[in-house]
Amino acid sequence: MIILDNKSYDLLAYLIKLEEPETIMAISKHLNQSRRKIYYHLDKINEALPVDVDPIVSFPRIGIVLTEEQKQACQAILDDLCDDSYVMSIEERLQLIETFIAISTERVTIERLMQLTLLSRNTVLNDLNTIRNKLTLEEYSIRLQVTKARGYYLDCHPLSKIQYIYRLLFDIYSKGSRNFIDIVEERLIDFAGYKQYFSEELLDYLRKSLTSANQRLGKKLNPQDRRFMLQILPYLLMSYRNTVMTAQERDEVERDFSLTRQKKEYQLAEEIAAGVEENFDFQMDDIEISLIAMLLLSYRKDSDNHLDSQEYDRMRQVLTQFLETLKSRYHLHFKHQDELLKQLMTHSKALLYRKTYGILSGNPLTDHIKEKYENLFLMVSSCIDILENAWFIRLSDDDIAYFVVHIGGEIKQSQEQTQEKKRVVIVCDEGIAIKKLLLSQCSRYLPTCDIEAVFTTEQYQSVLDLMTVDFIISTGDLIRADFPVITVSPILTDEDVIRLIRFAKRQGQEVGQDFEVSLEKLLTQYVEDDRDRYALKLQIEKLINHELMEDILDNREYRID
Repeated sequence: MIILDNKSYDLLAYLIKLEEPETIMAISKHLNQSRRKIYYHLDKINEALPVDVDPIVSFPRIGIVLTEEQKQACQAILDDLCDDSYVMSIEERLQLIETFIAISTERVTIERLMQLTLLSRNTVLNDLNTIRNKLTLEEYSIRLQVTKARGYYLDCHPLSKIQYIYRLLFDIYSKGSRNFIDIVEERLIDFAGYKQYFSEELLDYLRKSLTSANQRLGKKLNPQDRRFMLQILPYLLMSYRNTVMTAQERDEVERDFSLTRQKKEYQLAEEIAAGVEENFDFQMDDIEISLIAMLLLSYRKDSDNHLDSQEYDRMRQVLTQFLETLKSRYHLHFKHQDELLKQLMTHSKALLYRKTYGILSGNPLTDHIKEKYENLFLMVSSCIDILENAWFIRLSDDDIAYFVVHIGGEIKQSQEQTQEKKRVVIVCDEGIAIKKLLLSQCSRYLPTCDIEAVFTTEQYQSVLDLMTVDFIISTGDLIRADFPVITVSPILTDEDVIRLIRFAKRQGQEVGQDFEVSLEKLLTQYVEDDRDRYALKLQIEKLINHELMEDILDNREYRID
């Protein structure tokens, strides 16, 4: 039997669910893997398939979709999966060991780590050395120590440990495969000594408490963050109980958490703790209650009813300055700036608590945002120092990407209504029906242009001295033109549509010939025969035009920037 790793299993599980073909590019974005990796894991899956089942193939311009026979074979592979057959990567092994050391109530020995990982003594020792070296590079000043009395443990400030474990759990639950997460949960429940923290009854109670928090706090917790809190809270509480603190360290932690005691979130955390003690017979101390309150404060909110409080006047001023700087520096316009300001205040309140307590805030869409909205990302980045200097923080690309999302949606709406439309005239000597069809086509593909009239050539010549337009669309050769002119067929071809859009976007300059010349030069290096080269050039241009037209037709709200 060929054993697949976690990435192969992720791809396998994803392919089984596909009902429509999906390209390798789309799959790679969904699974956060490179295309090269997708092809690599696809080869491994094909090796694992029975010999009488056709291999899974990605068809050009179509993608991958499994036949019923392939789905059944792939499902059989997944059904055979168990802890013994799933092979953890080195990174996953290290994450499992680190988490176990951080939360275990019993002494962590080499023997227990061997039972946890199902690995040999030498492999475990090598992994521990790797963890020790890795921790020396971390920003949290954590050291992996070992004594006879305590076994292996993490030596650091208590808050540093909470921050590090939080980031570790974030990586496991946001980037780990479902199979690995299952292994973490199952093995740690068995080995860590805190089964009651993962009981279905307790998790159900916490789930209901967080769901009802929206009304009690006057804030709507982000559903994704709420689910993540339910997943990691047991680990964080166990990590705290695993920590040995001096009286001085305890006082420092309580002082660090003192800010949470002034908030509604702390009152809710107290209610949650009281319910846990009443229903599940174990008590939380002030630090554990503050830990819950800190998470409630740090997580994103979809709405907040307390933004008008004078407590946030300074934040409102800073964010207003930030938006005004964006507007003046880059000539941006916001349709609902007051609403945008509220959204940014809601986001920034939680952001400041995350920065205060060192809580990681990853953004899985950052790379996509930086690629697709590069200009806006650079604009926001250039003004972000206003927030950083006012709040004494440093914002990462993940943090900036969240601001881009809020601001980008507002700019998109405002541009549609504030963008000045170009003035256009059509000159066509065809019959009424053709003129109407041409007008309809031009109106559809040039939504940011005002088509002021449809003239015959004779009518155009008679009013030429009175006209002021940005450009002219003509179906024939004009005798005289004082404005940029583009000539098209009376019934627009795909090539005409693309030329029109580019012509309008580039302020009346045609650039199609530059592409043709470049393509001709490129093909000349590989195809010597003139006729073959010409035929190939036509096919390439036709293919490109077809692809562009599909994009245009799929987006009925196409705008010329």
